[in-house]
Amino acid sequence: MNATPACLLDLRNQTVSINQEMQGFLRIDQTELPLSKWMLLLPQSAQQRLQQLMHRLMTEGLKEKAVHISEWNMQCQLIHLTNGQIALTVKNVIGEEPVQRQQTETESGQPLKESPFKQSSMSYLKEKSFSERVDVQNLLNRFPVGVAIISHEWDIMYANEKMEELTGLTFKESHRSKLWDLYSIEEYYDFFQHYLRAMEKQESVEFEGFLSDRQITVEVTVHPSESGLLIFLQDVSSHKQQLQALKESEERFAILANNMKDVFWISDENFSQIHYLSPAFQSLFGMSRREALSDPESVLKVVHPEDVKRVKAGLALMRSKKHQVEYRLKPPNGDEKCMLTKGFPVQNHGTTYVIGIHEDVTEKNEMARLKEKSQQLSTITQMSAGIAHEIKNPLTAIKGFLQIGAANPELRDHYQNIILDEVNRIEAIVQDFMMLSKPKASLQKEEVEPGSVVNYVTRLLQPEADEKNVQLIYNPKSLNDTINTEPKRLNQILINLVKNGIDAVEHGGIVSIVAELSSQELTLSVSDNGPGLSAQELSKIGEPFFTTKEKGTGLGVMVTKKIVGDLSGTISYKSKKGEGTKVTVRLPR
Repeated sequence: MNATPACLLDLRNQTVSINQEMQGFLRIDQTELPLSKWMLLLPQSAQQRLQQLMHRLMTEGLKEKAVHISEWNMQCQLIHLTNGQIALTVKNVIGEEPVQRQQTETESGQPLKESPFKQSSMSYLKEKSFSERVDVQNLLNRFPVGVAIISHEWDIMYANEKMEELTGLTFKESHRSKLWDLYSIEEYYDFFQHYLRAMEKQESVEFEGFLSDRQITVEVTVHPSESGLLIFLQDVSSHKQQLQALKESEERFAILANNMKDVFWISDENFSQIHYLSPAFQSLFGMSRREALSDPESVLKVVHPEDVKRVKAGLALMRSKKHQVEYRLKPPNGDEKCMLTKGFPVQNHGTTYVIGIHEDVTEKNEMARLKEKSQQLSTITQMSAGIAHEIKNPLTAIKGFLQIGAANPELRDHYQNIILDEVNRIEAIVQDFMMLSKPKASLQKEEVEPGSVVNYVTRLLQPEADEKNVQLIYNPKSLNDTINTEPKRLNQILINLVKNGIDAVEHGGIVSIVAELSSQELTLSVSDNGPGLSAQELSKIGEPFFTTKEKGTGLGVMVTKKIVGDLSGTISYKSKKGEGTKVTVRLPR
């Protein structure tokens, strides 16, 4: 496409950019001149009129103006683009030959040569459309929005590349077509209404529309001009989708926040500003959200005085890691509550926030206490029945043999050993219960050598193992150091584990003891190659009076678990039917 003589006036920087055709017309080599130098190239009578028009374009919000330069027999079109830039192009040429221009000097001091329009140039300008005569096509094609020019007769005079991309129409196909030939008035009625308003009232119009054939939402800006309408089109579909998604997300969050019994909150890392509090805060804390948001320290006023220090320490930990703190609330109008606050830090665009939840655990704690009491009562009832059963049997035997001895004095000596065994059995049961009732507070810890404890237990139980022809295997690992614990309870743990292992195996069986001391804990493992336990039996280990032994009470496992718990340790069982059992105890150093 041939270009027309044009230049771009930058009033902010006081410079003029000149295209090649304008260079040829002015017969100069420069592509850019200071505005003052460029003005000297014009006839004196035109200089003042151009300055007045440029001033009006800048101050009155006009989009374009034309000026007739009679000395050159031509009419120039001035279009205010943006940011103080005005495009000047030759609009029309009147007559065949332009009048001689006044001579001035270039920046180098050489006289400028005159360059009148030729007949061919005049014919060219008359024949070509306005869009082809404006040498801002390259500039408009770089616009991030679509630009089009519609004449007063609704002809499409120009469309930049972005407009072609948005509408799916090429300028060659749509040039000089009527707008309603391309877009149905019925379907795009709103568009035409806004275009008519801009054209009739000569005012700029902005609106949002939907291009159904392209399935996109566009933001349209229409500016009226002497030539028709200048239309800017911008695709805002993704922006609308993001806004809709954000709106839906906010609605879902509002539904969640408004219906949560717990309080969701967001704060800065220093807790000097609370960014968000969910609506449940007011009913839970007995104070308004506005008061808490304006003065975060005021929330501590409803915390029980004895718990304020703990709450502050807990919040301080939430700045660096996930943490929770439980405390009591004393609202001004309401009963005391138990609260649990959980929080953790998050990073967002380089800023640290702390987010968390306030949860009312009053009812939950009460339910836990009731459940614990219920379990204790159930255990006491179950154990009472077991005690009565376990002690009743030996007492019945003792009573029977004493009656026989009273009736037959000569037989007393024959039953004495049996009676003594039954008494010992009763004593063992009582001792187990005494161990269960022994409080944790009675611990008397000291530095103990684990190797000495294991050696003592193996020597103590070796005769019992020999009696059943059971092989005791002891495998120590790194037991050169000591552990801070109570020696009596440690002895009792190992004795119970090894005795259970010996009782579980048949004659000729094997019981293996492994002891290992690391930097953090002591590990004791006792394995046997006995019959093992089924999954159901394994799940019942530790329940009162559950046992697989013929004469067992199940209290030994309970006692062992109790002692391990008192020493802040853990105990685990691994067993399979026909493959033996392995018990592992871990005690912290």
